[in-house]
Amino acid sequence: MAAQLPDKILLNGVTHHLYSNPLEHYWIRMDKKRPLFYPLPDCRRGYVATWEIRNTQLFLKDIDGNFEKSTFFFGRRTARYSLKILFPRSGNRLVKANWFSGKLRIPQGKMMIYDEGYGSRFEQEVIITVEKGDVIKMVTLDYSKRVLVVNAQIKKKTRV
Repeated sequence: MAAQLPDKILLNGVTHHLYSNPLEHYWIRMDKKRPLFYPLPDCRRGYVATWEIRNTQLFLKDIDGNFEKSTFFFGRRTARYSLKILFPRSGNRLVKANWFSGKLRIPQGKMMIYDEGYGSRFEQEVIITVEKGDVIKMVTLDYSKRVLVVNAQIKKKTRV
């Protein structure tokens, strides 16, 4: 089995690999049927999503994958999946990931331990804690120096 293609995330103007799959939470939390993506040897889930952290919020920027589309006249056929198919009203604009609460894992530096899935260990990892699409904490784990650096502790806005 080959290593799996990770999602991508744009953070501070730089694109990184994302060793988390927040889009999988969408279908579960929103009780929606997951499209029948065609799995690939290097991407069993069948798609790569692109994300962006902007103004302390997590946004879905793009989805790239093929899925099986069924229509009355043409039967089943392969079609390209996109952000516009999942969120027709978005007009291909960013969509806030308000369905996602959890941790995002962004590996950085050289790989120290290899794993076929997302279990590989790198020199550093940025861990971003997200609650309903809002970034609440960002830390860097530096395995080479064995330190934890808190990059940002975001204070939640309180409503009056």
